[in-house]
Amino acid sequence: MMDGNDNEERGYKVYPYRWVVLTVFLLISAMIQLLWATFFSITTAAWKYFGFASADSGERAISLLSVIFMIGMVALSVPAFAAFEKWGFKKAVSFGAAVMGVCGVIRGIGGSSYRVVLAMTIGFAVAQPFIMNAPGLVAGKWFPESERATANGAGLLANYVGMSVGLIVTPLLYEHGMGIRSILLLYGAASAVSAVLFIAFAREKPPTPPCSATDAERLDFREGLRGAFKKKNFRGCLLSFFLLFGIFNTVFTMIEPLMHTMSGGTVGSTQSGVIGVVILIVGIVGSLVISMMSDRDTLHRRLKYIVAVNIVGMIGFAMFLVLRGISGMIVAGCIYGFFTIGSAPVLLTLAAEEAYPTSEGTSEGMMMLTGNIGGVILIGIASLFGDRHMLIMLLMLCLTAVSILRLAFIRESKLNKEKVNDMADGQ
Repeated sequence: MMDGNDNEERGYKVYPYRWVVLTVFLLISAMIQLLWATFFSITTAAWKYFGFASADSGERAISLLSVIFMIGMVALSVPAFAAFEKWGFKKAVSFGAAVMGVCGVIRGIGGSSYRVVLAMTIGFAVAQPFIMNAPGLVAGKWFPESERATANGAGLLANYVGMSVGLIVTPLLYEHGMGIRSILLLYGAASAVSAVLFIAFAREKPPTPPCSATDAERLDFREGLRGAFKKKNFRGCLLSFFLLFGIFNTVFTMIEPLMHTMSGGTVGSTQSGVIGVVILIVGIVGSLVISMMSDRDTLHRRLKYIVAVNIVGMIGFAMFLVLRGISGMIVAGCIYGFFTIGSAPVLLTLAAEEAYPTSEGTSEGMMMLTGNIGGVILIGIASLFGDRHMLIMLLMLCLTAVSILRLAFIRESKLNKEKVNDMADGQ
């Protein structure tokens, strides 16, 4: 089942089984995001179901369930990185998948109690870093360099799919008569099935690496972390992802009031959810297209694609400030989603390459950790503006420009090494 084709010229194998490993990983990635996004579109119905007396206390309680996920990523990402190094990819991610599946089932069984839901959400927050920080490990262990950005893009695609299902499917199920506890039971069963599939079919690594032995070598967690932070280019990638991912989290956390204000008061809560899903779906397409363009570049250049598409994405973000109505918001969302959200897997791949020989799990995990910290900080800053949503959007636009400027000062070290090697070969 894991037979591969020899590449005698390069001396390594690429195994078809890599797609099985990627598929079962994508399932649990999508599920953990769905569990996070469960109440996004039914906040009012949820707090009423759990018996809260007012919208103020109820909305805070439901929002807390989302914030717990973010706190879990910030608090437990470093232990997850260490687990990847000590236990390996399969055992560490299986731990996260098992915790997710068990907590998903218990949340469904006890879904009529907010306390049970809150406790199981803490369990999800524990599981999340062991899943969300691992796409780079799948790409690095199983995929050749020419496919790594695509594999990373598929990992982010699964995250977007999970969020989209939470935004769209949950309210549809509720509106068609399924109770909240039944929805939680359904999602719990799905999380358990996906966890079992991952544990059964995932493998640590192929019998032989998908690249040369030299390229496959990686530092352990502590040495890798120290080595990565010594590299200026990697620090630049961290800063840019801190801003871009933080802006993404802020926009989605506040999407209803932001879209209502930006549209001139014509977009309501349901339409705001539609805009959010449009951004994610277009971001999925952008992730695949931009990743494949970067992978097919003969020099495997990343940076020129990242900078170019983010400039266009920033224009799309600026259009939120000047367009009006649902159609204007969707146009702006399409441009922002395709180019800015779509560039994320290539930026993650660039960071992993600039951090070499630090493992992909450590470098990508640090990127995701930094992005979540950015979300917490920027959401906190945005809350200081109160209902001045135009100022919030202007701030996010300025920070987007700062992120692009920082990326523009990076020069891909991988390309420099290739040029040196080409000159040496020519002598």
